Order: sequence, then C-alpha cells, then structure tokens
Amino acid sequence: SAVVLSNGIARAGGYESSALSTAFMYEDGGYVEFATGKRDYEVTGSKYAPTGSALKDTSAIAYAFKFDVADQVSLGVAKYTQGSIQLDYSNAGSIIAAGLPVVDLTLDANVFLAKYQFSDKYSAIAGIKQTVVKDATANIFQSVPYAASKITGGKETGTVIGVAYERPDIALRVELLSEQATDFELTTTNASIPGLPQKTKGSVPDYKTLTFQSGIAADTLVFGSIRKANWATNQLYVAPYATATSTFKDSTTYSVGVGRKFNDTWSGSITYSTEKKGSKDSTTPLTITNGYQGVTIGAKYTKDNMSVSAGYNYTKLGDIDLTSALGVGNFSGSTVTGFGVKVAYSF
Repeated sequence: SAVVLSNGIARAGGYESSALSTAFMYEDGGYVEFATGKRDYEVTGSKYAPTGSALKDTSAIAYAFKFDVADQVSLGVAKYTQGSIQLDYSNAGSIIAAGLPVVDLTLDANVFLAKYQFSDKYSAIAGIKQTVVKDATANIFQSVPYAASKITGGKETGTVIGVAYERPDIALRVELLSEQATDFELTTTNASIPGLPQKTKGSVPDYKTLTFQSGIAADTLVFGSIRKANWATNQLYVAPYATATSTFKDSTTYSVGVGRKFNDTWSGSITYSTEKKGSKDSTTPLTITNGYQGVTIGAKYTKDNMSVSAGYNYTKLGDIDLTSALGVGNFSGSTVTGFGVKVAYSF
C-alpha cells in the first residue's frame, strides 16, 4: 500500500503523487507486487470552494517485479503514477467558478533498474525512469478569451542511481537515491487559436531521497525517509501563455515510522509524514495547499510466499490565503484521506 499512498499527497511542492520506492529490489529471490489505492480530497475555501473540493478524488495502480540473474545481479521493473493535477472548481459551490481554472494532467513512470551486490553490506542501483505524460486538458484562466488547451502526451527519460549500506544481522539498510530531472515539450492546440499548434513546457525535478530502516528490538523495525525536490525551477508553461502558469515551491518531505511483527502471520506499522509549510499567501487559484502533516496506519497478512497489505492515510493540509483578480478568499481545514491495498508474491 505504501507505493500508492506515499508522498505527494499535498500540492505545495509541485504535482508529485507517488515517490519511487526501490524496496522491492532488496527482496530475496524473485518478487512481484501489485497495488491499488484511492485518495479523497476535501480542499475547500470561503470564496473559491465553499461547499465542495477544488481538487478531485484520484485513484491509481502500481506494480513492481524483481528477479535475480546472477548471485550478485538483480533486475527490476516498476510502474506507478508519479504526478497528477486534478483541479476543478465547477462542483465546489463558488459563484465565480466559471472564471476558475480546470486542469486534468497525469504523469506515469516506467522504471527499469539493475542492482549489483558488492558484498553483504554494500550495493548499488542504476537504471532509467521514463516519464509518460498522458493526453491532458488545461483551462488556466477561463476569464480571459482562451478556451481549454488540449495537450498531446509524450515521453521523456532520465537516469536513476543509488547506493546502499546494509547490516542484515540487525535489518539495517540506508539508501541514497538520485533521480534525474526530465524536461518535456508537448504539442498543444487551443480552440481560440485554430490551426496553430503550440508547445506546453514543463519538467519533473531531480529528486534526492535518503531512506533508512533498522531493527531496534526483536520483531520491531524503525524506518523513515527524507526527500528533496527543487520544484521552484520546474514550473509548468501551458500554451498559449508565455509565462509560468504554476507557482511550485521547493519541497522537503520527511517521514518516520515503526513496524511490528506480531506473529508469523500478522504485522503492522504506523508512519508520520510531513512537508514544511511555506508562505500562506497565494496569488493564483492553482496554489491552494501549503505543506501537510499525515499519519498512515498499515497492516500486513503473510501466508507462505504471499502477503496482502492494506493502509489508511489521513493528512491535514496547510492553509492558504488567496488573493487574485477574482477576489480574496482562504482555504483552511483541508484534508486528504487515502486507502491502498498491495498483494505481493515471492518465488
């Protein structure tokens, strides 16, 4: 469930939905997992979204597969939804909804990895991450004479590299992972400018992620991560606008949790995650959240070579004071809840 509930729940640091997890590459032997999850948003504001959420509910699926090709070499494949903006004020109860933005944008990721085990303590991971931008629509400012832009999807590829230190006797693993930034330029058409294809430009930032886990007592594990992304220099430019149509901010996300094995069949975990708040002031209805704090509770059932995991997440989003050409309002008390299920099999 972690693969569909982790990171990116808030929008303060960009449009990340899920972070790449390489945990499956450290499983013994062959391993495959499939996960699905759903998030329900309640992002409301006094003027802009008084009776409904401006962010729409989302669902996602993900899978990962790993196998050994030699004593020291493993290969793996993963797919997940790494980014999404589902913004729509039409059902949020605002009398100015006709002038507010509507965005439907989703980015998937296909990841191909190789791991080399130098010894029982040291290993390295390298591979590529293909960012797949699906066909999208975006009507950024409906109050100006431009209809919704239709964006043709595309693919771009970047590298993934990482190193890890392990102490199997105490279940210790520390991994530093780097994901290369990727830029995309997508053909865009607009009904207000017929016959003139334009380009929507954007990028996925480079990520630096430090993850750790360690046994602290019999059948008890502590784990966590720190993830940094420079979103401020990776804005979206949706045609026909020449200036940035987003106001993303750099982000650092922290998580820490504890897992406990109750018996040979059942185990559980609890995780706290947070992204630091920035300024509450926003000048665009595209920026309506500001950091977050969340808790995820998970349970896992294991039988022979198969396991089923489930997780529930509750996240409180930071408040925003919004001042735009359409008026002054605030977003407060916004929340996200999520539920995910993962099935895994070792062979």
